[in-house]
Amino acid sequence: MSRKQTGKPRPPALMRVCADREGLAAWLLKHLQVRVGTQAVCAGHDAPLDYLWAAYQEPARDLVVWAPRGGGKTRLAAAASLLDLLHKPGCRVRIIGGSLQQSLRMWEHLCPDLEDVAAKLIDGKVRSRHVNLTNGSGAAVLTQSQRAVRGLHIQKFRCDEVELFQPEVWEALQLATRSSRHGGARIAGTVEAISTMHVPGGLMQRVVERASADGVRVLRWCILEVLERCPPQRECATCPLWEDCKGIAKTRCDGHFAIDDAIAMKRRVSRQTWEAEMLCRRPMARNAVFPDFKHDVHVREVVARHNGQEVLWLAIDFGFNNPFVCLWIRHGGGVVHVIDEYVQQQRTVAQHIPAIRARGHGPLRLVACDPAGNGRNDQTAQSNVTLLRREGFDVHCRASFIADGIEAIRAGLAPAAGEPTLFVHPRCTRLIASLQAYRYDERGGEQPIKDGTHDHPIDALRYFYANASAAAPAKARTY
Repeated sequence: MSRKQTGKPRPPALMRVCADREGLAAWLLKHLQVRVGTQAVCAGHDAPLDYLWAAYQEPARDLVVWAPRGGGKTRLAAAASLLDLLHKPGCRVRIIGGSLQQSLRMWEHLCPDLEDVAAKLIDGKVRSRHVNLTNGSGAAVLTQSQRAVRGLHIQKFRCDEVELFQPEVWEALQLATRSSRHGGARIAGTVEAISTMHVPGGLMQRVVERASADGVRVLRWCILEVLERCPPQRECATCPLWEDCKGIAKTRCDGHFAIDDAIAMKRRVSRQTWEAEMLCRRPMARNAVFPDFKHDVHVREVVARHNGQEVLWLAIDFGFNNPFVCLWIRHGGGVVHVIDEYVQQQRTVAQHIPAIRARGHGPLRLVACDPAGNGRNDQTAQSNVTLLRREGFDVHCRASFIADGIEAIRAGLAPAAGEPTLFVHPRCTRLIASLQAYRYDERGGEQPIKDGTHDHPIDALRYFYANASAAAPAKARTY
């Protein structure tokens, strides 16, 4: 005689909520035949499964995914969407790409998945750009436009190849999500930014920078996290991937990306493209004004001190609607070390001065600034230079050419002979981002783009170089 069952019957395996990462990986393998990487290979990186688990758990949070070309990000985002539709009744998902073609790539993964594993749950039939389920969930693919994203009230926005988004569309869709409850379960409204990062100062770089500042999780993996296991018979010493993997492909890699494909791709592209699009190290330096800036070389908390020779400067780029930027620069023995920064908007110089003095880096006297600061200020009817001098500062505002200042910064980063002489403290995040992102227009031209974000810290640094050399006392030499 069989024992009588008690309690609610268990849902079928397809609809059973995954309790942990391992259960989620097993669900993907069983129902979608997708084997996802479960461990990070490179220091500071994440496993692809980390993204899926973070997107799956509720209440979920906004996420940024920085991953390589061919790294499975679109396929995994489609799987995340399927899980939302099946395991979160009432969940509304929207997919939008950097182009309609990119949007449809994720859609072309999602629709066959639904028809293969959950055809009985489809309400009606799968349309060309939208589908509804009998549990109240639904998904649709959108074109990238203000009209498409305004007026929406959905739970999940998955944005593929954010690097190609129009900034105004990206800004508008931030207001389109709403949390909801269905059967007592809360579904958080979230936005996921998924992309490579290859444009210096591009939208994806700004999204990553803002996420880091706001505490939004950034998940990053490179080709090594998705590379297949290297067979024992393959010779490491002659492998083009050796400098990237150092042998870990034989012990830790276990992904889907064929080694032969990776080798073929690496041989076709430049080192710069490979590092940007496949290793996810940094945006490409193409059109960068300062391609020689390297975080691991030029960002330092401490540099050699030259006691008795060092001078502390403030380098200022004035602004009210545009950012007011002030850099603290320690200069001595030929070495320039930017030790702090202050960036604020919508305040007068008189309001900035107390905040600057409160930083506590020692006595402040020397100021290098834009000669335009001699003009009358629209907010105070007096010049910013006059105000600073009244406060006891020794203000230098020598006129100079943009190209000369840029060349001086380049010489500090990578002199033709000798070691670098320009360094930046890690706390100067805005200046560091500007040195990485300041760029020329792809259409040509000799002047860098004034994007309103990255040009102002660079301008302040230029003013220092233009004025510090002119302020240095002349030295008598015997020949």
